[in-house]
Amino acid sequence: MNKFESVPLSKPNWCRELHQFEPLVTRFARDMRLKMKTIFTAVGGTKHGMEAILHIHLQDLSDNFAWRVRPMVIVCPGGAYAYTSDREADPVAMQFLAMGYNAAVLRYSCAPARYPDALIQLGRAHLYLRRHAKEFKIDPDAIYTVGFSAGGHLVCNYCERWSEDFVRQQLEYDIAHSMAKEDKHVDVEELRPNGMMLGYPVITSGEYAHTGSIENLIGTAADYESEDRYRQMLDDISLEKHVNKDVPPAFIWGTAEDGSVHPMNSVLLVEALMRENIPVEYHLFRKGGHGLSLGDERTISAMPESALNDGGNINFQAAKEYVPSTSAWVSMAATWIRGLH
Repeated sequence: MNKFESVPLSKPNWCRELHQFEPLVTRFARDMRLKMKTIFTAVGGTKHGMEAILHIHLQDLSDNFAWRVRPMVIVCPGGAYAYTSDREADPVAMQFLAMGYNAAVLRYSCAPARYPDALIQLGRAHLYLRRHAKEFKIDPDAIYTVGFSAGGHLVCNYCERWSEDFVRQQLEYDIAHSMAKEDKHVDVEELRPNGMMLGYPVITSGEYAHTGSIENLIGTAADYESEDRYRQMLDDISLEKHVNKDVPPAFIWGTAEDGSVHPMNSVLLVEALMRENIPVEYHLFRKGGHGLSLGDERTISAMPESALNDGGNINFQAAKEYVPSTSAWVSMAATWIRGLH
């Protein structure tokens, strides 16, 4: 079996909690009168035997719209590089799908996989979608990535590194050593991200680092042959230090009350982008903690008992992940995308 071809796959282990969202996805699609088709494809493995999966959700409309190509949004959930959060995956993809985009969710490899495995997998996702752009009715010049928390680190890291030789060379090696029936030569332009959207992203390995994400990504000093090598790796993944002219426009949002990933992560990146004259739009919401995703009832993970009243109704406002003022980021991001063209 060609692991790089679109094939239906059984649910991987990380889908063990996805059933919680299936009624949501079905209802949301029905309410928005959506017709869609979903493709699962593998986009690379690791030496630990972990394989990344790309869920591709495509608009499947009548022949009246067959001429139309649509922008694509690749969603990279957070999870401290330990797992990929369901709350920041399909619900976000369904939101963009409802707004007329095609959308995909990258379930990238996490610990014990190490850097740069997930980075290469995101490159493979870009390559796959561009090479299937005509078939999937994707605008090849409008492929955007959205990442949350550690997924934001992955997205930003890729947007800084996509044009470096090691990314293209690793992808060519992977294709050559697979059964993929495709061109083994990778043109660097096939890997270009057209824009990045980051929600409360992990950025720095310095003073404001999210230690858990950093350790899951590169390990600890004990894993390296020397302290110098470890320090070099820390520097490599401190993304505010590596902004360059190839970084695409950025949309970034977070909250002032985030107690997990300090808002200074975003501020450091915004400053670096501005120094390099990279277009950036930044929103810092006053209220709300970490991991808000869409910020409304669709992505609440748990409700306190106090939220249930005697009538069986749910008081969504009691949930810490219900901060509707932050849900505006989705429409803001869509407006930002339209402004890029």
